[in-house]
Amino acid sequence: MNRKTALALSILSALSLGSAQAIAGNGQQLVDQDGNVLVGYWHNWCDGGGYQGGNAPCVELTDVDPQYNVVNVSFMKVYDAATGHIPTFQLDPDIGMSEEEFKDQIAQLNAQGRSVQIALGGADAHIELRKGDEQALANEIIRLVDTYGFDGLDIDLEQAAITAADNATVIPTALIIVKEHYRSQGQNFMITMAPEFPYLRSGGAYTPYLSALDGYYDFINPQFYNQGGDGVWVDEINTWVPQNYEDQDVFIYYIADSIVNGTRGYTQIPHEKLVFGVPANPDAAASGFVTDPNDMYKSLDSLKDQGQPLRGIMTWSINWDMGANSSGQQYNEQFVKDYGPYVHGQTPPPTDGKPSISGIGDDRTPFGSNYDKMQGVSAYDSEDGDLTGDITVTGEVDTHSVGAYPLTYSVTDSDNNTTEEIRQVTVYNTAPEINGINNETILVHSNFDPMEGVSATDAEDGDINNSDIQVSGEVNTNVVAQYTLTYQVTDAAGETTVRDRIITVTDDEAGSGTWDPEAIYNTGDQVLYKGVNYTAQWWTQGDEPGTNAVWQAEDDGLIHEWSSTQTYNTDDLVTYHGQTYRAKWWSQGNVPTDGDPWTLN
Repeated sequence: MNRKTALALSILSALSLGSAQAIAGNGQQLVDQDGNVLVGYWHNWCDGGGYQGGNAPCVELTDVDPQYNVVNVSFMKVYDAATGHIPTFQLDPDIGMSEEEFKDQIAQLNAQGRSVQIALGGADAHIELRKGDEQALANEIIRLVDTYGFDGLDIDLEQAAITAADNATVIPTALIIVKEHYRSQGQNFMITMAPEFPYLRSGGAYTPYLSALDGYYDFINPQFYNQGGDGVWVDEINTWVPQNYEDQDVFIYYIADSIVNGTRGYTQIPHEKLVFGVPANPDAAASGFVTDPNDMYKSLDSLKDQGQPLRGIMTWSINWDMGANSSGQQYNEQFVKDYGPYVHGQTPPPTDGKPSISGIGDDRTPFGSNYDKMQGVSAYDSEDGDLTGDITVTGEVDTHSVGAYPLTYSVTDSDNNTTEEIRQVTVYNTAPEINGINNETILVHSNFDPMEGVSATDAEDGDINNSDIQVSGEVNTNVVAQYTLTYQVTDAAGETTVRDRIITVTDDEAGSGTWDPEAIYNTGDQVLYKGVNYTAQWWTQGDEPGTNAVWQAEDDGLIHEWSSTQTYNTDDLVTYHGQTYRAKWWSQGNVPTDGDPWTLN
């Protein structure tokens, strides 16, 4: 019995509870995961170089830790455009397996109740599908499933491939064809996605895939890495929380909370379909590695406590989990050791014989509420059992004062081993909202009232008197230029909201024609939108200029506010939080900071 077999046998029954198998007429089995998942990507190549100089070796599928109950084979792609543009899969001979051995290993994982998917894309995919390719792509996916035994497909398009050509319509249509094909056989062909998280903003590049596959996809495992400066603005703590935020649990909680609730500018993905993706170690990605697994436990426990437990955890990659650093020291599969027991058992693994405390992720409570420090909190020890009653808590939460309050939880077992955990409880008051301050383009010499149509409301206070809204900045309607107005309002609890508005004064009365969301535009068509001229790169209808790569902004001599969905080229200038930045090279979705790919101008 090899080193994996014993562990596989010990958890096989638990994994199979979250799996369902159906057998098609040709004997092909698709293994479906309907419970918690630990997802890992498998390299179809050898000796990958790491961000810290480490190495990711070849790995046989049968050597993959059985706690990975979803294995994504990477990648299905276009290997040579000269031979065709429909992506496919070719087993790398350097792996050291024959085609038959590869198929047999997939079958062995399936027999253990584990799913093996084919991942479509990767950083160098160069996939460009056109309308009319839907059936050909569906046929190729079905051929690969029937040939190798794959159980589903993971969309892993990155950068330009997301919006290239007609990918956003062709790929979902093809996958629906495949889904229905296997549904007719009484099976579920799994559909998942791994978008880089900035593309999940409202109107982001991945939203067409989510919308088209709504009701068809099984879960989404976003990549919360390689985007160090990007993140989410959190009104409750009045700060920008980037992916490389020092307190990692703060980012993990708030970005997940934003996505599962469709708030803070992100598209909604139901909590039961959201899988949190992080790198296996510092070699696997440029940023995003969770140094202390307790940050992940605390964050996911907080989501579970608010009734929104996530589906699981994903990592790039299995090979890196089994790899080595630049000094040759093995990573020893620490990722699966840290997160496998947690995902499948929903409790952190015990450490050094110490008891474990669950349910104390960072928390939020409304201003004026009654906060129960022990709600959902428990403690367990492998020898003593339930130690919840022995937990002591130090610290207080003043719910009548907005702020962050640390609480320290401590428990000691019969062997005098003590575990101590700290949670931060944020008392929040909803910030007021300012309405009616959309950017506008007006004609020179026209009348403009900065307060026309503007109002403010607050969840606790209701309507706020317009006289309490402060406006700074001026618009000179006699001079063609771009002007910024800043609106500020404060509610009764002292929460302040500040919003900027851009007013463009133009003398281009006819212009290129104002953009019409109902109109159809073809390649080369020009429109005027918010004072900027745009040229259509291909056929489009309803795609808002400035939020989609289909529109190329023409240089109007003005510096515009940065947009997460706009593409920028070398030397393009943007403003962000009151500062001007210059692009060093092509960029999309990278928040301007004084570092790659932006520099302060």
